[in-house]
Formats: sequence, C-alpha cells, structure tokens
Amino acid sequence: MLGRRSVVVAPGGKVWSNLTRRARRMSASTAAGQGPWLVLAPHPDDETLGCGAFIASVTAAGGRVHTAFLTDGAGSHPDAPGWSGKRIAGLRRGEAQAALKALGGEQDALYLDWPDASPASKGDPLFVRSVDRLAAWCKARGVRQIAVTWSGEPHCDHEAAAALAKAVASRAHCRLWQYLVWGWTVPDLTKRLRRARVLSIATACGRPRQRRAMACHRSQRGGRIVGARENFRLPDAMMRLMDRPNTLLLETRDAP
Repeated sequence: MLGRRSVVVAPGGKVWSNLTRRARRMSASTAAGQGPWLVLAPHPDDETLGCGAFIASVTAAGGRVHTAFLTDGAGSHPDAPGWSGKRIAGLRRGEAQAALKALGGEQDALYLDWPDASPASKGDPLFVRSVDRLAAWCKARGVRQIAVTWSGEPHCDHEAAAALAKAVASRAHCRLWQYLVWGWTVPDLTKRLRRARVLSIATACGRPRQRRAMACHRSQRGGRIVGARENFRLPDAMMRLMDRPNTLLLETRDAP
C-alpha cells in the first residue's frame, strides 16, 4: 500500500490567521497611493519571500516600490568548491535583479553590501554611513513608507535591518512597517505580537509574479552551488508562505 504524502504547511499559520482577523484592511491601490515605498531586505530573496506579492500588487496598482538589500548574501554556502564569497555575492545580486524584474518593481535597487551574518551595530562606522546613504537615497526618491523585517526575527541580519530602517525612517521622515520572514517560525509568536497593530494588504493578485521571482533565487533552493560545508536550502514550508492571499505589516511606533 502506498504511504500518504505528508502535507507541507507554512509556519505560523494559526498566528497568521489570528492577526489577519484583527488587522486593519487596505487594498493594494490604497497602499500604492501612500507611497513611494521602500522594501529593505536583509538578503537577496527576503524581498520576494516576505514582500514579493506586495511589491507586485502595489506596482500593478500604479504605485512605486523601491528595494534595498542589506547584505551581499555571500555566506549562504561557505567553502563551496569553486565558489568564492565574491562569486556567490555576484550570483545572488544577479538573482535579485532578475527577481525584481519579475515582480515589476522599480529596478534601481540599492546594495549596501554588508558582510553576510556579521552585521554592524549601532554606532559602528558602517552603520552610520549606511544610515546616511540610505536616508539620502530615500529622500531622492520621495520614499514615504519603509517596510523591513520584524525586529524580533531569529536572525542577526534581519534584526540589523530593522535597526537600520528605524534610524533611516527617523532621518528621512518615513513611516515604518515590519514584515515577517523567519519570524513565522518563532514558537511564542502569538505572545510576542499580542499587542501589535497590524495592517493586512490584499495581495493575492501578486502571487503569480512572486512565485516567478522566487524561481530566480535558484541558489537558495539548492541550485547552482553544491558541495558547501553548510549547503543552505530554503525549506519547502517557507515556500508555502507565498500561498497566503494577503501581506501583513506590523505598524511600528516610529511614524513621523
């Protein structure tokens, strides 16, 4: 007798459902009118996994969504034969560019090129320079809203991105929002977000573009780079995040 195939489900499904029920709702066209937006991604692929449907939907509604990447992503496949950190970084930048094209967002992405998994802390010269650079970049594009990974994400680069975005939002007078990627895997997520103010944006129309964009990040799905000491592969469960018909943004208290 054939065994049953296990059903792969996205992490944090119950929390997502509860947050969606109590969230303030907004259409993609309304979100488009409140832009331009910046999506700050810790690594190439976070923009697609966490906000891909948002980027595609808001852009389709006539809005402008810019993207910036914190790290070069070079640490995803350490010691892979024939793959230096520089070569991996170049590959991942190319994947990001292809993904942004698939999403339809603005093509002028900013790459801050921080070292992967070794973020600068507040007060560090790199952090200060990055605040100056990104704030000026936002002002030049008229950015009014910034979306960045949740400050409680279980990854140092995601936490650093949140800290950087907070400083930039203050400097550039932007409203700040947070989205979840690996945060959906946090065991006590319900408790940690019990008082969060949540915005639910209808982004189902952007899911086809999101999936096409995710396919561009081949290195994160086990393609292209092999033989690494730690061969990262994005779990199937995380890919199911793209099945959700809405994008949830957490409202911070750092609005101008």
